Amino acid sequence: MNHHARWRLDLARQLAGKLDRSRGLEAVLAIGSVARGYSDAYSDLEIMLVWDQLPDIERQAAIADVLQAEHRYPAFDPGYQSSFQIQGLPVDLWHTTVAQEEAMIRPVLTDYSLDLVANNRLDILRWCIPLRGDELAQRWKAISAAYPEALTIRFLAEYLPHFHMRQLNLAAQRDNPTRFYNTLSTIQCSLFLVLLALNKAYFPTFKWIYQVLDRLPIVPEQVGARLQRTYHQPPIQAAASLREVLAETLALVETRYPQIDTAYPRYGLDQPAQRYESV
Repeated sequence: MNHHARWRLDLARQLAGKLDRSRGLEAVLAIGSVARGYSDAYSDLEIMLVWDQLPDIERQAAIADVLQAEHRYPAFDPGYQSSFQIQGLPVDLWHTTVAQEEAMIRPVLTDYSLDLVANNRLDILRWCIPLRGDELAQRWKAISAAYPEALTIRFLAEYLPHFHMRQLNLAAQRDNPTRFYNTLSTIQCSLFLVLLALNKAYFPTFKWIYQVLDRLPIVPEQVGARLQRTYHQPPIQAAASLREVLAETLALVETRYPQIDTAYPRYGLDQPAQRYESV
């Protein structure tokens, strides 16, 4: 954990201590970049308050008063009720219940849902730091550690077909940077989801794509740095660099999941921009 995460976590512990007498509060969890150790100088602090029953607006306001929190945004902003300033730091307070959290993650664990919001919730629970309610937090951590094999298969089947280079190669040849970088990012996001599934890691959002890639064990060599470089290379070179990473990823999938048909994604890798001239 770096310096930025440590002092934010210290503040989270102070705030949790002020809520010791709150009836119905089952757990207080530090989440987000602090829990993952990714904080930087621009990071806020995210705290999840887990209740037996969701507090009404008046009680939420009373809790904000106890924490000496000031609203960060005007009342018409959607983040008004959850985004605060405490001791000079932006702090987000998430109010939720045990039932809400377990209902959100259940479709992923039982039906192998690819919903990224629900998958992200499992990642949040896997990485949370309990400030109160350790038993509940450890139960959720154990649940989120058991990544279903069927979920891996579903993610691979859904996102491997996105390894398709035709539109990227066309945009590179046509000097269309808006189209090129939009397509480049879309393919890289699908690649990220494939690598997460291959490593049985839940979706952490795309905000931390490079930090997460750096700590996944089953990935192409130096994959994060190579993907970042594509945004600084000339488009034709960037497309070729991305193709190399995609091909290496396909090889990893084929080694570990030979039952998955990779004919279409392999076909998608070799899609040059074809010129047509009048005869």
